[in-house]
Amino acid sequence: MTTLLIDNYDSFTWNVYQLLSELGANVKVVRNDLITIDEAIRLNPRNVVISPGPGHPSTAGISNDIIRHFAGLIPILGVCLGEQCIYEIYGGTVSRVGELVHGKTTQVMHDGLYLYDGVPQNIECTRYHSLAGTLDTLPDVLTITARTASGVIMGVRHNDLVMEGVQFHPESIASESGRKLFANFLSWEGGHWSSLKIKAHLVNYDEATELNRVASAASYPGVGNGIPLSAITKLNSTSKSVTTTATGPSENILEKITRQRKRDVVADMTKPGCSFLHLQRSIALGLAPIAINFKDRLVQNDQGQVAVLAEIKRASPSKGDICPSAHAATIAQTYAVSGASAISVLTEPTWFKGSLSDMLQARLAVQHITNRPAILCKDFIIDRYQILQARLHGADTLLLIVACLTDDQLLSLMSFSRQLGMEPLVEVASAEEMQRAVKLGSQVIGVNNRDLKTFSVDTSRTTELASMVPSDVVLIALSGITCRRDIEPYLAAGARGVLVGEALMKASNKHAFIGSLADPSIPYSESFQSASMAHSQRVKICGITNTKDAIAAVDAGADFLGLIFASSSARRVDATQAAEIVLSVRKETNTHRSVTPFSRVLATSFPTYASHTMNASPEAWFMSRATDGVLPRRTPLFVGVFTTQSASEIQSIVDTVGLDLVQMHNATPDPDLPALISVPTIQVLHVDPTTTGEALLQQISSFSHRASFILLDTSAAAGSGSGGSGQVFDWSVAKKISALKIPFFLAGGLCSNNVSEAVSTAQPWCVDVCSGVEMEGKKGIKDESLMQLFVKNAAFR
Repeated sequence: MTTLLIDNYDSFTWNVYQLLSELGANVKVVRNDLITIDEAIRLNPRNVVISPGPGHPSTAGISNDIIRHFAGLIPILGVCLGEQCIYEIYGGTVSRVGELVHGKTTQVMHDGLYLYDGVPQNIECTRYHSLAGTLDTLPDVLTITARTASGVIMGVRHNDLVMEGVQFHPESIASESGRKLFANFLSWEGGHWSSLKIKAHLVNYDEATELNRVASAASYPGVGNGIPLSAITKLNSTSKSVTTTATGPSENILEKITRQRKRDVVADMTKPGCSFLHLQRSIALGLAPIAINFKDRLVQNDQGQVAVLAEIKRASPSKGDICPSAHAATIAQTYAVSGASAISVLTEPTWFKGSLSDMLQARLAVQHITNRPAILCKDFIIDRYQILQARLHGADTLLLIVACLTDDQLLSLMSFSRQLGMEPLVEVASAEEMQRAVKLGSQVIGVNNRDLKTFSVDTSRTTELASMVPSDVVLIALSGITCRRDIEPYLAAGARGVLVGEALMKASNKHAFIGSLADPSIPYSESFQSASMAHSQRVKICGITNTKDAIAAVDAGADFLGLIFASSSARRVDATQAAEIVLSVRKETNTHRSVTPFSRVLATSFPTYASHTMNASPEAWFMSRATDGVLPRRTPLFVGVFTTQSASEIQSIVDTVGLDLVQMHNATPDPDLPALISVPTIQVLHVDPTTTGEALLQQISSFSHRASFILLDTSAAAGSGSGGSGQVFDWSVAKKISALKIPFFLAGGLCSNNVSEAVSTAQPWCVDVCSGVEMEGKKGIKDESLMQLFVKNAAFR
């Protein structure tokens, strides 16, 4: 197909034609006053190039109309005067530059996207212009893509349409990477960035061949008495920092990663259904998980406790593989219940072996946790498209690396991130980068103690830069942390948090490690277990019917209080009664008692199991539920007991009463019901005299990844109703469950006289009592002394 080149009566048009033709384009050159729009349409061009030219956009003939007509239909590139036409068509003003640049070269900085994909920074570019677009009249639909050190606009891109303009002359022999720029343009197909297709196979451009060609040309002896052409070019440069070396330094790892991420972005957004517009529409439909305030989450810890940003990463460029088999969701749960303020998920796929899927799994794994950690998308973000991806995959915040971005890019990405409800973490590694971050209004700044270009670690960097951070900005130390001792200097300098990656991923007891980092009073050892959590026995007192008994149960040490909503029960309470009980107990406990956060109770019961669980077995699921903090950070927790009610009826009572869990005591369990309830669920499994441990395991499998907990109770065949008969079953059948370390509730005829034996035999995670602690002959009325004795005998408190 045809490339339409509009000639604005400029000798450089020939150079443009030559490059386009060499790259494989079928170029049709027409002067700006010798073609009509209809004739241009009949050419059916694949793309359009508007050439350089003398004068002003107003004297560019049909160039402006060509741009207007083909905008949004095919790719358009404006060169010099062509770029100025684009600028004025969309409302900007072109005026005098105030610099003498005709025939001079200047170093140009660019954003590395689209036209500049794979193009090195600070390329020398030939300039022949007196005019340029003015910054204060930049049209809203255009983005600056390139500029000189003095601030002159050297390139613009339309935000939605496939259209770019360059003020310099990439076709000039003195311009660097001109062939690459044109090759990128010729590979495009489509009129909107959201539906852009890359067809590099249509372009006669090979990276290796081009490097050889440039190297050969660079050493060709010219008029300068054998001086390489590249040196002559740079001696003619208007840039202050010039060099006469023919070859520049090799790419560092940061540049390599950034270059690859640019390619990844283009590949992702050109997939069907994955365009920028598609992602925007998904967010507009409310498909992104609800975000929390990152900055607020970092500063809410108790006095003296540091915010820990716990990182999930499989590998790194400096260390190679760290934990390639890491299961993001399992690790996220462990981090969350261990007290992490944020979970950093590496999503870069090539060097860190991460993915957006990892982040989404981490987000889903902690979504039910009260006061959950913020999810940080840690990547090399250089495009708004990545921010949309991060938001849709559960991020509450994301990393912006100052070293990878110009001020314009950083400000644009910060603004876009905030529009989506995410306050970014801005990473710096030097005083100059810190000045830029502060100047642009960053609210959370992280200092990377590791140089991303050399991988060397300077642990004094955070303390040296801390004084530059305003008091209302949160400072985070980002690397080189292996123990609490490492972070003390950072805290003394004003840091509020630390990000820990490799050391945490390698720790066998992640829970203990995070605890020791956050709280100086907690020592760390691989076998750490809180003294107050030396046992794992929990107690649930069910059938509560009044506030007096509820508070007495709490005083006795109950972790769960059960409220029965089954219509056939003598202990039934209605929603109004239940709400009064819950409100009174919570008011009482919050005012007069120091209550252990229940998520920590759960976590320390099994401090290391989840970190070693990498499968999807039923035992792994229920263990993770018991350790992932799906429950609120308070005790006691209120459990609503239901039998035959529908999901909508149950949810209505949950909302009215403020229940923490729902217990399903129906005779025929419904595996799908838990997904319809907004709080964690306990599924009762009934045990009769013929039930075996293997049969119980089979039932448990049907609830894997649905219910949060299971409860074993005596079957109706041995009593009446669908459970709650007050009769015991053979506890030995539960040994099969406890042997696999599946946490479960044990009910059925328990009382203060037999609970010790029940615990010893069945080894449950929680014991559940109802009639066994009631006054004789008074169903629903508890005996305070019996409750105290039951708890004492059950948990040795």
